[in-house]
Amino acid sequence: MKKNSIRSVAVLSAMCAVFATGCSKGIDINNEQNDIIANYAARLVVRTTKVNYLYTPDIKDTQPGSADDGYDNEETQTDSQGNTIAVKKDYTLLSDYMKMKGIDITYKDSVIGDEYPNDGSALFVVEAEPGKKLVAVEYYLTNNTDADITYSVSQDTPVFRLKVDSSKSVMSFKTLLLNDFSNMKDFKLAAGETKTAVIVFQIDADDAETLSKIQVRYGNGGSSLPTEPR
Repeated sequence: MKKNSIRSVAVLSAMCAVFATGCSKGIDINNEQNDIIANYAARLVVRTTKVNYLYTPDIKDTQPGSADDGYDNEETQTDSQGNTIAVKKDYTLLSDYMKMKGIDITYKDSVIGDEYPNDGSALFVVEAEPGKKLVAVEYYLTNNTDADITYSVSQDTPVFRLKVDSSKSVMSFKTLLLNDFSNMKDFKLAAGETKTAVIVFQIDADDAETLSKIQVRYGNGGSSLPTEPR
């Protein structure tokens, strides 16, 4: 029997038990059962909630590489041998936007695929709709203080957009992932600790094939974060 089938049986059994018990009685479930139910609920939300992920930018369209675009323009430096080296990029603006005091943000990676996380061991995943691909943009969050930090996103839901090409962007969407930038609740970072946070987008599979750079905009004004290679 496939792993997904086993999980489905477990989820249905657990949910049936909850409903059969009624409101006047309580049942105890262990952490693994709770994770399975949460995973099932997350898949259900993604599969049944029809959202128009396509966002028509509220800024003027520009051609790639133009002076005010920033899409193909990347700051670079050269070493003493003339080799191109990457410039350390500043994500202070993102920290300020997210009101993350005492937390440094740096770019980690982008993961493009049918589901996220895609390491095969996670109980809790988000799946792309047919004909689509997920683009999960990961960032390192580092507590740069001597005290533990517990962070929750403010009531104003953050707005993120991924620039697909010179004329099209897509909005991110909330997931139930505990490290989702858009939906963090009581996210804990010990003093000096680093964890991964993620912003999840969904784009057409054809666009995923040609996506060469990661350009994330934030806020209603469409301010740009540094461009990163895919």
